[in-house]
Amino acid sequence: MSIESISGLGVVKVFTTENRGFTAEEIADRALDKIIYVGDKSHPLVSAQAHAFKDNIRKVLVHYLNEAQRNERMTIQARLRETGYPEIADLIGEL
Repeated sequence: MSIESISGLGVVKVFTTENRGFTAEEIADRALDKIIYVGDKSHPLVSAQAHAFKDNIRKVLVHYLNEAQRNERMTIQARLRETGYPEIADLIGEL
């Protein structure tokens, strides 16, 4: 493998949490880094507009990621209740 091909692989970033999953905000930030890139050498007005757009998209992503998490918990709660585990379902509802 040549050096040129290694450099084409890009940068690998690793994200971890301790004793929890990722928040909607953390996931949105990771997604935005892939979706919208603002170059360091961009014109200041273009850069400002891109950052404003990125902030708006972040708000939308966080809203819908939170909604997805709520719906997933509701689905899990329903399944637990259906199978006779209402106490566990109630605990999940408290998250």
